[in-house]
Amino acid sequence: MLILILLLFPLAAAAIISCCRNDRFSRFMLVFTAVVNTVICSILCVGRSNTLQLTKSLCLKADFDGLVIVTLTAVLFLFTAVHIIFWLPHDSKFSGGRTGMSQSKFTAFLLLFLFTMNLTALAQDFGMLWVAVESTTIASAPLINFHKSKKSLEAMWKYLLICSIGIGLALFGTMLIATSLNDPETGLAFSSIKNALAGGNFNITWFKAGFVFFLAGYGLKMGLAPFHTWLPDAYSESSSPVSALLSGALINYSLLAIMRLLAVIPEQLLDFSTGYLKFFGFFSLAVSAFFIIRQKDFKRMLAYSSVEHMGVITLMLAYKLGYVALFHAVIHSLLKMSLFLAAGNILLSYRTRAVAAVKGLFDRLPHNAAAWVFGMLLICGTPPSPLFLTELILVYNAGMIPGIAILLLLLIIFCAMSQRMLSMTAPAEEITADTETDKLAKVPAFVLTLITIAGVISMLFTLLMIKVTETFIQTWVAAWCQVFKDAGLW
Repeated sequence: MLILILLLFPLAAAAIISCCRNDRFSRFMLVFTAVVNTVICSILCVGRSNTLQLTKSLCLKADFDGLVIVTLTAVLFLFTAVHIIFWLPHDSKFSGGRTGMSQSKFTAFLLLFLFTMNLTALAQDFGMLWVAVESTTIASAPLINFHKSKKSLEAMWKYLLICSIGIGLALFGTMLIATSLNDPETGLAFSSIKNALAGGNFNITWFKAGFVFFLAGYGLKMGLAPFHTWLPDAYSESSSPVSALLSGALINYSLLAIMRLLAVIPEQLLDFSTGYLKFFGFFSLAVSAFFIIRQKDFKRMLAYSSVEHMGVITLMLAYKLGYVALFHAVIHSLLKMSLFLAAGNILLSYRTRAVAAVKGLFDRLPHNAAAWVFGMLLICGTPPSPLFLTELILVYNAGMIPGIAILLLLLIIFCAMSQRMLSMTAPAEEITADTETDKLAKVPAFVLTLITIAGVISMLFTLLMIKVTETFIQTWVAAWCQVFKDAGLW
């Protein structure tokens, strides 16, 4: 029942908003639906009514991975919805009273987008998963063209066309995986495919081909290089709340699709799959480092930062750090949402996305400046960022040469992003900016505070575990030394 409400409530709210077309009511319904959605996800987290059987072989289920992603989306959507309430009047002023898309239509598409993301997280069948991911593309595309400018229209069509190619590749990969199964009655349910593969009842050649197309298709939607070309345009031309949801929530669902496939892959194909994951992970890190160095637009810089972190997460999956990858994805989503909201506030104030044109942030927008600087440091993995621990774990498990390569690329990205951050906060007297938008820093500042607290706690816990482990090892070594001494062997 709860899963049914989780799906139907945003859909019903979107339909009601479309019929009423009242701006004030639409804003209320947006926040109300976001609150209800978060409450339902919280109840599901305690394990109540987590399965909805649609047919004999088709069901929706809030399993661990899906529940983490859908709960994260609920939290992101709630924070973004609250920000939108205060952001819309400022954006209307920025646009001269003409925002392009009406508020009721905008909120209706946002709720439709939420429905499609919830469906993707709960899908337990590769066929339904593909349909759900495709629906997220259709629902989110109009949001990119919120301001209805030439560049946003171009970004929307680029997003639609390129992601449709990716979804086509993913469909072909899914068909090849289905073809590889020798039993036509197996179906595409995750559990059925896992049992068939574990029993060796499949054609290994067809499955390998299916995996490659599956990874390429969903990797494109995830933003892995070299399939990332839609991402910088879509993120930079979207309004800041939409950019926050695209970067913070949407790309996690393609990541989830890849994790679903990795969970069913048999032991003999793990080396084959991890080889491709390592290639795309390192290539994404290298591409993002190259483009961030050259970047002069602060929203596009954040877009390439998403490419970087998707590469990092893919490498974590390659080195069998699944839970670390999931934790990294959660923290990255919260940080990137906060940064895009702060970037949107800076854009409203300075009327430009050019790094060179933004100066004196602390003088004109002190609260946004603090959120921007602290968020940039956290997203680069600077302690006490939780990303410092996850990236440290990745470097340790990657080995010497790959670990050094990862560290070098991360260092290049850190230096490039820090240089642009410092440039934007440099003092300036001649540049004027609208200081009213500084009031919009509340949501990003609150989220960044929570992440910082989580980072401090995780680091203290890690240090405690290191101390406990060190004490245990010392005790263990001393005990065995005493045994050797008593035996006369030492």
